[in-house]
Amino acid sequence: MENKLALGEGQQESILNHEYKNETSHFCSIIGYDDVKKLFNLSLESEKPVHILLVGPPASAKTLFMLECMKLERSYFTLGSHSTKSGMIDYLFQNRPKYLIVDEIEHMPSKDQTALLSLMETGLISETKHNRTRSTQLKTWVFATSNGTEHMLTPLLSRFLILHFKSYKLQDFQEITVHLLEREGVSNEVANEVANAVWLRLKSKDIRDCIKIGHLARTKEDVGWIIEVIRSYK
Repeated sequence: MENKLALGEGQQESILNHEYKNETSHFCSIIGYDDVKKLFNLSLESEKPVHILLVGPPASAKTLFMLECMKLERSYFTLGSHSTKSGMIDYLFQNRPKYLIVDEIEHMPSKDQTALLSLMETGLISETKHNRTRSTQLKTWVFATSNGTEHMLTPLLSRFLILHFKSYKLQDFQEITVHLLEREGVSNEVANEVANAVWLRLKSKDIRDCIKIGHLARTKEDVGWIIEVIRSYK
């Protein structure tokens, strides 16, 4: 899968050839994107937090990276649409997460996005409530996804290292679907059938559709029947 970052030739070679101690323990379930995996590992090993935002359409690998980040110790996952400034600050004070993972961060209202600005810049968070002020300092990495950046604050975007992902091509879609489903005990034959049926008959490029159908189907015939039921109720 071709997905190279816009780095200088010397920089890219240096990074891609370097061995990192955690390389095999993180993101190994994701096919391709070796350069992005290494970039995430560089961030995780950095002395100071480097925050990463993955931008792209729903049918891309960005959510897979967030699922892997959720496995990190002291990580906290939230949806942008469900996150408020007061709720976010309360959680940060009470649980002091090392990794904050926000899926679809663009759905977080602008007034609530401001809760992340100081955290990402200096690690400081403060709040004045009921005439009482509290403050603390955290060392927290923020990893997030977004379908677009139009509704995100410019100061918030400037705090992220931003990577833009493209939609899957059929070959990538098949390879990733088979890899994920086989890891969950689905046969190679059924996994391939799921990938082809979802792409060609459902006209979907969302890996999550493949996972749902893969959990239901036991045979190739099951896949065809499930697809037909879904199509009949569209």
